[in-house]
Amino acid sequence: MNINIPAYLGFISGSSLLCCLLYLLSAKLSLKLSGSRAAALGGLTLLFGSILGLAGAKILYLLFRFSYLLKTGVFGYLFFLRYDELSFYGGVAGACAGAALAARFLNIRPVRALNAFAAPGALLVALFRFAEYWLGSLGTGDYIEEPLPFPLAVSEVWNPDFPEYYLAVFMLEGIICLRIALFAFQNRKDSLCFLRTVFYLALSQILCESMRAQSIRWLFVRYEQLLCFLVAEGILVWYAVIAAKNKRWNWGAAIWGLVVCGLTVLEEFMLDGKVTLNGYGLPPVAIYLFMAWTLLELAVAEHKARNRLPGAQTES
Repeated sequence: MNINIPAYLGFISGSSLLCCLLYLLSAKLSLKLSGSRAAALGGLTLLFGSILGLAGAKILYLLFRFSYLLKTGVFGYLFFLRYDELSFYGGVAGACAGAALAARFLNIRPVRALNAFAAPGALLVALFRFAEYWLGSLGTGDYIEEPLPFPLAVSEVWNPDFPEYYLAVFMLEGIICLRIALFAFQNRKDSLCFLRTVFYLALSQILCESMRAQSIRWLFVRYEQLLCFLVAEGILVWYAVIAAKNKRWNWGAAIWGLVVCGLTVLEEFMLDGKVTLNGYGLPPVAIYLFMAWTLLELAVAEHKARNRLPGAQTES
């Protein structure tokens, strides 16, 4: 698990250019833009997204670590861009803000532009996760005793005769994000395409953040896992509020989201060994399978809640 920053930067730079080109094509087709206007949108999105993504990644990290940084000095971290002192989710939020700003700059409705950006953006998230291959142990999970091949695990060779293996969580995250990118492409005509893509990205990360060995946390609370839940739950609440304005009940998914939150907290306690069954702890695999099942049920609930919204099937 060697750290190779040049390879990482090269991979994410190429990935950004690729997704920019895909966004250019998506915007040209779905927004019916001319070639020059679509190129301008893609170029500005790449520019603004890079700047705001980097700023968002740093700012959110500083906010998460604020109490600690007050003691050690904020300015010692403010202008340094270490890979482990950036928030992945702040970067994603900044990139999305860059896409919206680029659309506003060209007098294009940001909502429509973000819907066109959903599939290329989710693909970019997947590629950035794959790029963590070159960031050492940042994207890995716990140590496993039985050797597993890549992409299931990565190895650390301290002794050539006894290599250590760690779960390659970053690969799981990337594969899930690829599936979400496909979902976004298949639902590109949905007026809620971007919002639903964000929901599924956040939902999947509730599980994946739990599996990552390195995370920003306070006691058992993983800040970025909590943030992902708040984003997903906020979307479900928004569904319910919109339906309520049309005198329809649509709170089922949001309520189930709170149940999932409670179960996730219980599962985290079980993973830490603070909650057991008759003195025996469940194996982590069983706990993660149960967590995945509850999150899949929440995904089904989101789909049903989405279908109850009036007049939101396709873009206008």
